[in-house]
Amino acid sequence: MPRILPVLLLMIALPVSAEPLYQDHERNIHVPDQQGEPEILRVGAVYNERQFRLYYEFEVDQPSWYHQYWRREGDEWVAYGSGAPGPGPHHLYEDRISMMLDDGSVEGFDRYGGWMLVHEGMRTLSSGVSSDKVKEHEKLGREMGRSDVRKYLPGTRDADAGETSWDRLMPDDELEALRDDGYFLDLWQWRAHRSHPMGHADNTLVAHYRLSSEGRSMFVHNRNEDGDGPAYMFDPDKTGRHALDWDKLIAREYGQEDDYYLSEDRAVAYDPEHDWREGDVLPRRLLRQPDGSRGAITASGNYRDGAWRIVLTRELDAPDARDSKNLEHGKTYNVAFAVHSGGVGARWHRVSLPQTLGLGVDGVDIPATRVKDLDKAEPDWVEIPLIYPGQVTWQWLNSDHPGARMVREGELGVRDQHALEELMEFIVNNELKRFR
Repeated sequence: MPRILPVLLLMIALPVSAEPLYQDHERNIHVPDQQGEPEILRVGAVYNERQFRLYYEFEVDQPSWYHQYWRREGDEWVAYGSGAPGPGPHHLYEDRISMMLDDGSVEGFDRYGGWMLVHEGMRTLSSGVSSDKVKEHEKLGREMGRSDVRKYLPGTRDADAGETSWDRLMPDDELEALRDDGYFLDLWQWRAHRSHPMGHADNTLVAHYRLSSEGRSMFVHNRNEDGDGPAYMFDPDKTGRHALDWDKLIAREYGQEDDYYLSEDRAVAYDPEHDWREGDVLPRRLLRQPDGSRGAITASGNYRDGAWRIVLTRELDAPDARDSKNLEHGKTYNVAFAVHSGGVGARWHRVSLPQTLGLGVDGVDIPATRVKDLDKAEPDWVEIPLIYPGQVTWQWLNSDHPGARMVREGELGVRDQHALEELMEFIVNNELKRFR
């Protein structure tokens, strides 16, 4: 694991509520108890003539660098680690922090942040459409090979803001023109299992779908052609084992220096003739070194003293103008954060309200300091609260939401209209009222 550098610090306290206020997992409902103060995210940034650096530190009692595994049960391999809804029973889902970044090209993101990307029909919402419908869709299913609906920007659909629009994509030539004009969000995803062991964060984007940037990914699925078991196992000559042990995994006994993940340099093809035993475990991802724009963000650090301590670094120049934003001295950017911890995936994370990030700019929420030596710099820290986002969709904000007119006319944003504590209560009560 690469060493941590003392430059920028991001601190998150993420307590896990003992009992949800209401749950109905068949309808994707798991409403956490948000009583008390919101979680606090401390953020800072530095940059020099060539690179931008972001540091994360977040406190968590039960960190997870584990992510989805195959377990041997009898003569079969069984998949574990769904990530939704709510915390998984075995916490086999990685800790993750994401930052969405825009340079002003996405109108409205500065006012509504991640809520403008959530739409009726999306996976893990109570309104989520069936996989069969998505697979039958000409663009999403037949062309892109998708089986669910994920985040997208409303301008990529041919529909009014209050209308269900997941299946009403603009023509391909118009989608391409939007990308060329910068109508996408740069999405930095640090993943404790799927990217960090390779020394990277995942460089992705949101446009008409949550998409991968250009280049080779740092992970692929470890599954055979039938999808009912692994395609790779640990190389016993390099690791001294064929598989992990379920009891040790659940007891969190595999540390950061152990073989809790499977990578190309320590894997061999799965051997069906091996004497597999009850409770043998193999990771459901195969890790590898990325390239191109996909591998543009490096990551270092580890979990110690009760907190993840992580450093992200990227060149100021965008690796690819169609999937990443240039970072320039003297400019201001709109950002929003999301944190997954405690075995949760999908929408059961905590999110920030939209914030401003400025490189050498005063009067912004997160000032990035220009320095000569990144490794010796000290950032200015900012405390940012994180809250549960609920089932607030773009369609609801533009229709049944009490402030729908102001949303449609672009008069005010979420930070203008809502005090944070009231917003937390409003989001939870709204989900309970609509879905209980």
